[in-house]
Amino acid sequence: MGHGKTPLLEMHNIVKIYGGTKALNGASLSIYPGEIHALMGGNGAGKSTIIGIIGGSKMPNDGQIILDGREIRFKSPKDAMEKGIAVVYQELSLVPHLTVSENISLCNPDINKNGFYDWKESDKIAREALLTLGEAAASIRLRDEVSTLRADQMQMIEIARAVSMGAKIILFDEPTSSLNFGETQSLFQIIRKLSAQGLGIIFVSHRMNEIREICDRITIFRDGQTVTEGALMSEKSDADIIRDMIGRTLVMEEAVSIDDYKEIDKNNELLNIEWENSDISCSVKEGEIVGLAGLAGSGRSSLLRAVWGAQKNPQIRLKLRGEGYMPKSPQAALNRNIAYIGEDRAESGLFPTLPIPETLLMPHRVYCKQRLIRTKKENSYLKNIVQALKIKVPSIMEAPNSLSGGNQQKLLFGRWFIHNPTIFLLDEPTRGVDVHTKQDIYQLIKSAARESHAGVIVVSSELAELVTLCHKVLILKDGRPERILYGDDINEDYMMQCITSSSEVPNIKEAD
Repeated sequence: MGHGKTPLLEMHNIVKIYGGTKALNGASLSIYPGEIHALMGGNGAGKSTIIGIIGGSKMPNDGQIILDGREIRFKSPKDAMEKGIAVVYQELSLVPHLTVSENISLCNPDINKNGFYDWKESDKIAREALLTLGEAAASIRLRDEVSTLRADQMQMIEIARAVSMGAKIILFDEPTSSLNFGETQSLFQIIRKLSAQGLGIIFVSHRMNEIREICDRITIFRDGQTVTEGALMSEKSDADIIRDMIGRTLVMEEAVSIDDYKEIDKNNELLNIEWENSDISCSVKEGEIVGLAGLAGSGRSSLLRAVWGAQKNPQIRLKLRGEGYMPKSPQAALNRNIAYIGEDRAESGLFPTLPIPETLLMPHRVYCKQRLIRTKKENSYLKNIVQALKIKVPSIMEAPNSLSGGNQQKLLFGRWFIHNPTIFLLDEPTRGVDVHTKQDIYQLIKSAARESHAGVIVVSSELAELVTLCHKVLILKDGRPERILYGDDINEDYMMQCITSSSEVPNIKEAD
């Protein structure tokens, strides 16, 4: 908990207007030294806007910001950093081809003396910053290129840079979205270490279990306003937090049952995957949702990309409706009515600066004639999907980068629904979205299976998500199938045991 009674940062009645829309309408937040403070809210609640204001990339229209007892306005990210504010974004801001030392010292004026780069000073600054974070960070070699590092190590470099610049407050925006469990625990050790040194930590996440584990207090936004400010985590139940976020009690999606599995027509196989020198094969049938579970590097995403035609995998053989299938490109998969939504929204075709109509209609040639979009069909399509998917769009001509992460994810689903795919390939479909939007996406996935009879393969690092969605779960290790789980065996404890153990747990035969 905090070490002082005077806040490091106070934000009172902050207002931010885009066009005629108030992204923030009287939002407030206070951060104390030594505390880890959760910031939560649904997609579109205003979290991204307040993050931008704290980090100096956005200017408020009204409200008061007090830093160390003085009222201020951040003019730019550089100004915010110089005043002791650092933001570690979900998309890291490192320079891949530069070394660890260079990235940490990049903004430090002491390393460029008389027009020459001072390598000795750079290494000294970098080494001291990494040592501050603990053994895992200190073991990173200073002269390695950042592009050669793991995701968690890159994040350590970003944090070390903030420390080297004398940050008093560090804001973490969805910091665990690309980390596995072990890497997440290492990050939490670093955050606790920084908190113990008196830094104020703002922790933005949609993952309730992480908020519970790491945070002291919580502030919750809804519709641009603060509905809970600085409550102790011990005083708020999960149900309280969800109710504050969405304004009502959330009805959670039920987990798939044995009866759900029995409803699948076992004879209508859409896709079959076989591995060389393995007795295990995995089929995807009409209306079936198949989960892929495993540790980071287990080959889950690679398998999806192979089915999508974006990556070669000589170890697997595919059959699509009983015929040999090995796509040479994503276009080949698209021609066979296969849809792919990757964990990277840009890779999945969500061009951040294009108007929403172009993003949504891009895959659908039926809506184009001589490469010109037919306006009537476009408007009809947009109206239907916006209503059906509950997408909050201030204007149809907005660009996706003006929308919240959850609404961006819904756009990706929306662009495929008119295409009516035979198979959906979903890689971390709810990463970085709030609990309410997550339930909406679960409904979309189940609807695609139940009503459109699509086959769905879903990769998720959240085992609870696989329990909620999947009729069966394939465990992968090092790109190879370990076992397939069905029915009551699809539970978090047993899946974790299968994922982390050797091949001692017997494979379970497909249910009748």
